[in-house]
Amino acid sequence: MSIGRILKHWMMSPVPVTLAFPQSSLDAVTKCIEECEQRTSAEFRLIIERSIPAKGLRENVTDAQRAKELFGRYGVWDTEDNNGVLIYLNLSDRAIEIYLDRGAAREVTQTQLDDIVKQMEIAFADKKFEEGVCQAFRSLAAILSKPFPNKPVQDPVPNTPVVL
Repeated sequence: MSIGRILKHWMMSPVPVTLAFPQSSLDAVTKCIEECEQRTSAEFRLIIERSIPAKGLRENVTDAQRAKELFGRYGVWDTEDNNGVLIYLNLSDRAIEIYLDRGAAREVTQTQLDDIVKQMEIAFADKKFEEGVCQAFRSLAAILSKPFPNKPVQDPVPNTPVVL
C-alpha cells in the first residue's frame, strides 16, 4: 500500500467526473456504443471511477484487478459468445484498462490493445476524453465485427457509462 497512491485517491474523491465527462459527453459515448454494437454482437461498457474505494486501496488492488472485478459486477461477461468488452478509466491513477471476455480476447491482440490505449492517452492528453473513448470503441468494434458479426441478440449490458 503506497501512501502516495492513497493521498492521490483521497484528493481526487471530491473532484467530479463531470470535469472530464460532462453529461453531454456521457450521452455521446452512449450513442457511440449503440452505433458500435450495430456492427458487431460484442457488448461494450464504459466504467469511469474517480478513485478506488478505501478498502481496495488498503488491499493494494491494481487497476487491472479493479477492472476485472467491475467486469463481473456489472455483467459485461453476460454474452452468448463471451465477447463482452469493458473500458475502465481510473481518474486518480490516470489508468486505462481494457478488459475482454474470453471470446473477444481470442480475437484482439495485445499489440492492438496497446495501440488503442496509446491513442486514448494521446486524446486524453489533449483533454479530448469523449473522442478518445469513442475512437477506442470504434477500433474494438472494427476488430470484433469480423469474428462476431452483428446478429439479433438480447442486449444484456446497458449502453450508458457507469460513473463511480
